[in-house]
Amino acid sequence: MAIAIIFGGKSCEHNVSIVTGVQLACSVRALDPLPVYIDERGEWYIGKELFDVGFRRNKGKLRRVHPRPGSRGLYTDRGKKVAEMDAAVLCCHGMNGEDGTLQGLLELCGVPYTGSGVLQSALCMDKAAFKRYAIMSGIPTVPYTTFTRKEFDKDIYAVADRINDIGYPFIIKPASLGSSIGVSAAHNEAELVEASRVALSFDNVVIAEKLLVGFRELNCAALGGDGETVVSDVEEPLGWKEFLSFEDKYSGKKELMRRRLPAEIPDETAAEIKRLTKYVFESLDLAGVVRIDYMLTESGELYLNEINTLPGSMASYFFRRMGMTETALVKRLTEIAVKRHNDKSRLTYSFSSPALSGK
Repeated sequence: MAIAIIFGGKSCEHNVSIVTGVQLACSVRALDPLPVYIDERGEWYIGKELFDVGFRRNKGKLRRVHPRPGSRGLYTDRGKKVAEMDAAVLCCHGMNGEDGTLQGLLELCGVPYTGSGVLQSALCMDKAAFKRYAIMSGIPTVPYTTFTRKEFDKDIYAVADRINDIGYPFIIKPASLGSSIGVSAAHNEAELVEASRVALSFDNVVIAEKLLVGFRELNCAALGGDGETVVSDVEEPLGWKEFLSFEDKYSGKKELMRRRLPAEIPDETAAEIKRLTKYVFESLDLAGVVRIDYMLTESGELYLNEINTLPGSMASYFFRRMGMTETALVKRLTEIAVKRHNDKSRLTYSFSSPALSGK
């Protein structure tokens, strides 16, 4: 099977995606994967240089290719087919990769892909939309409100009044970004204005969420999508203060990358997080590897914060503890992707309408 590992993309999380994709490609070289890089402009490239994170120093050696709807091939500018994708492992974090757009393209190409479908990917990427879904589904979420760039520019005071109903302090974040990019804390009006301007530079919709004091962040992963769901132990990231910043997650500093796995929490809390993770995963029809982030208050209240449908490093460390290597993980992910693709392929995609029969 020709397995393509697609990473990069036109996204603020471009560099993080490169790390995820190259590391995964190197760790599963026994499968002879095809690394596929999407640059900041959205152009696609292949080449053996993509097995090294420093490949951009030799970008001139890469071959530019194009996907083509209706085909699993990758083609040169002149239309020559140079590679095949029997399945695609998606490692593109953020916009234009995790939000359903890349998934939709691969649907048109007929390529099975890892992770969740178009609708689920879009819903989980849009934090505002997911929070509305969570409230309707009875999933506990932190008090919040949203506002748009248009609303902020038209009447900043009306936006402030809406936010004030929740009460300071807040976390201000772009609705459709990850990796804590554009996220700031606001403890007063001056910080609120500045944090809003920062968030609006990345997205046209912003979430103002109640900043919990003294909470613990807890994460749990799920793997499945073909009827069998495996839920990991719960982890607790360590070494941060009000919220996990981009630097906390990706700077490489050991003091900022510490985690406790499994987390030291009451058994009943761990059981509830695992139950909720499985429930959300299956009720939303998610697939592949998903990491769900929670917040636990000092008084024991549990809130679901967000869902990562293409988590950093594919959340492989969760399953490594369970005896699953990266190679085994990729095999399982592609197995799920192919099964879901085959199930969808059995559907009827044609219908003869009397209106077009000419009678």
